[in-house]
Amino acid sequence: MKLLLKTFLSLLLLASTSFAAKTLTEENITKVLDNVKIAKEHKSIKVMKNYFLSRTSVSLTDQNIETSDTTRLTFDEYKRHLSKKWKNVQSNLIEIKERSFSIDTNGKSALVKTTLVQTVEVNGIKTAMTIYETTGLKLVKGKIYINYYSARNMLNTAMRVN
Repeated sequence: MKLLLKTFLSLLLLASTSFAAKTLTEENITKVLDNVKIAKEHKSIKVMKNYFLSRTSVSLTDQNIETSDTTRLTFDEYKRHLSKKWKNVQSNLIEIKERSFSIDTNGKSALVKTTLVQTVEVNGIKTAMTIYETTGLKLVKGKIYINYYSARNMLNTAMRVN
């Protein structure tokens, strides 16, 4: 029985390491970013945090035609920010419009620029807004993590959609 258990655990360990990324690619980066997007849509910080390093730097900018206000946060501060922000959100739909990749030649880090439209429903009112994201990713022991995240909310594009 012990031998069977050891064999099973060895196979499980071997299987999990075979899925580890050796380098960053557009495909494996997209999978991570899509998982984060889904976690945001479902307002799940618990799932989201699996893809961020604890020391991730976050920069949030609200930009209007004439003004720009930027807040810099640690990842813990960002989690608290999202918890407060999501309290009154009934639905949160994120649609990717465009994504460009810049992967380092060593395949260990990348920068991804994404244009998206986010439609948020608060108190029965749906509002859509264009957001420009920049995400820095790093490969650590075969797992892809976000180590930098920046979102620029274009307030002048916000419009009620219902």
